Amino acid sequence: MRSLLTDRNLRRVVVLAAFVGILYAFRHLAILLVFFVLFERGLGTGARLLRDRFKVPLMVGVGLQILAALGLLAGLVYFGWTRVVPAVPQIRADINGQFVHFRGWLHARGFDHMEALQTDSLVEKGQHYAGSVVGFLGSLGKSAVYVLLGLIFAVVFIAEGEKLEAWRESMPEDSVPRILLRYFSYLCDAISITAQLQVIVALVNTLITLPVLLVMGLPSVPALMAFLFAMGLIPVVGGIVSGVVMGTLAYVYKGAAGVVTFFVSTFVLHKIESYYLTPRLTARHVALPGFVIITSLVLFEHAFGLVGLFLSFPSLYVAARIRQGWRDAEQEHADERQLTDAMKK
Repeated sequence: MRSLLTDRNLRRVVVLAAFVGILYAFRHLAILLVFFVLFERGLGTGARLLRDRFKVPLMVGVGLQILAALGLLAGLVYFGWTRVVPAVPQIRADINGQFVHFRGWLHARGFDHMEALQTDSLVEKGQHYAGSVVGFLGSLGKSAVYVLLGLIFAVVFIAEGEKLEAWRESMPEDSVPRILLRYFSYLCDAISITAQLQVIVALVNTLITLPVLLVMGLPSVPALMAFLFAMGLIPVVGGIVSGVVMGTLAYVYKGAAGVVTFFVSTFVLHKIESYYLTPRLTARHVALPGFVIITSLVLFEHAFGLVGLFLSFPSLYVAARIRQGWRDAEQEHADERQLTDAMKK
């Protein structure tokens, strides 16, 4: 017990408690942190690429990217503001209509008393998750101030990157501010990895399933695509829920052939996500056993609801990086001690 109460371990506990406390105290600014990370990583990567290939100054590259993005936004603003935003309530209504039709079909065939299958619970959870994500996408306009602040912070951070790096290097390696900055860098990495993974998975799932929807002639294709994309944004659970719900809807409208088609496509999508997308995006950063990831998803979903599914992987990633940092420090300390003992001999 006495060996655990060292200055190093006490400092670790204090810094970890401070890190968690800061996250809790400023949790309402989490969306601002997400936008900052996305802008900083995106603009920074593009600007460095332009600098290395075309000798464009770093901030000029940032400005060019912002101008290009503004031009694209200006070209799409009419379509988005007049078509997409007003369509969000209709999309949600169509999704709800599909679920209502599904529940009515189940009740008409006597499935309402099959508690072991918990069919209604699965449908209601899928409906709730889809509605929450679609509703969030539709309310992004209300978060414009966070988008703007995130962009401003990202541009300033990139512009003063060298000064900030010099300031960080001026701190002692084992000082509390230096360790806190390291922990927050882990968190930013986790946000970036999670965003890349889920957006790519959602797009792949939607684009691969779209031809199936068109060939089978299912109704409300835009609503179903929105549902598929929304479910694709939810780690692991979203793919399973969307596969079951879409397969059942296919049976309602197209019979056994529809079920086979959708479950085959769900199987293919699951293999792409499990054996290609996820490993390529995460293996460079951290390797976690599948059992740990699934258990974490269940616990975080139970504790925080839908948001917990997005907190699970970043939490595991940050914890794994912190643990690895502690192990590296212990190994370095042990090596130094062995070297000192050898020199004394």
